[in-house]
Amino acid sequence: MQTKQEIQNTTSLIISFTDSYSQYKQGKQNEQQESESTLSLAQVTSSLESLLTQIHYTNAIKQVSQIPKLLQSLIALVTFRLGTHIKEQTYMLRLKVRRKSRLCLQQIHSCDNKQIQLELVNQGYGRVTSITFSTAGGIGEEQDDEIWEGLNFIARFLYALHQGRTWQPSFKPLPLLARVSLEQIEEEGAIEEIDAQMNNNGYDGFIKLWANEAKAATLNRFVNRR
Repeated sequence: MQTKQEIQNTTSLIISFTDSYSQYKQGKQNEQQESESTLSLAQVTSSLESLLTQIHYTNAIKQVSQIPKLLQSLIALVTFRLGTHIKEQTYMLRLKVRRKSRLCLQQIHSCDNKQIQLELVNQGYGRVTSITFSTAGGIGEEQDDEIWEGLNFIARFLYALHQGRTWQPSFKPLPLLARVSLEQIEEEGAIEEIDAQMNNNGYDGFIKLWANEAKAATLNRFVNRR
C-alpha cells in the first residue's frame, strides 16, 4: 500500500510539472513564469529518478501505465526544451529531465503486456523515439551520448515489435504496432536523420553502429537480434 501511494505521489508531481510546461508552450503563462525554477526542475528530476526505481524494483509497470496522463507526460518530457542563454545548472537539469523520462519509458516498454504497448504507440512513442536523437542536446560527448541513445532506442523498439524477444518469450511480435510506429518515425523525418548518422564515427563508433542497426530495423531486416 505504501509503495502504491508513493507511486501516486511521485507521478502526480511529474504530471503537474508537465501540465505547467504545456501551458507555457501554449502561451498561457505570463513572462514571470516563462522559466521554470531550478527548484521545480530538481524536484521533477528527483521524481523521475524515484519513478524509475519504483518501476524497476517493485514491478509496478502495469500500475504506472494505468495512471491517467502519465505516459503522455513522460513522452512530452522526453522532448523537453533545452533552450539557450540559460544557466549551465538549469541546462543540465533540463537535459537530465529528458534522459530520465526516456529511461522511464524504456522500462515501461520492457513489459510484455500488449495493451501497454498499444497505449505507448497511441501516445506517439514511435514519434518520440526519433525526436530523441534528432533534437539531441548537450555538446561534444554529451550530444553524442544523446544521439547514440536515440538510435539505440529506435532499433530496440522496432526489433521488439517486429520480432518479439527471445529473452522474453511472452513478448510476442506486434507487426501492426510496428507499422504504425514506423509511420510515426517517418513523419518526423527520422529516416533521413538515421542516414545522416551512418557515417558518424563519434562515441567510439557506437553512433555509426546503432545508426546501421536502426536503419535495418526500419527496413525490417534482422539477423537474429532480439
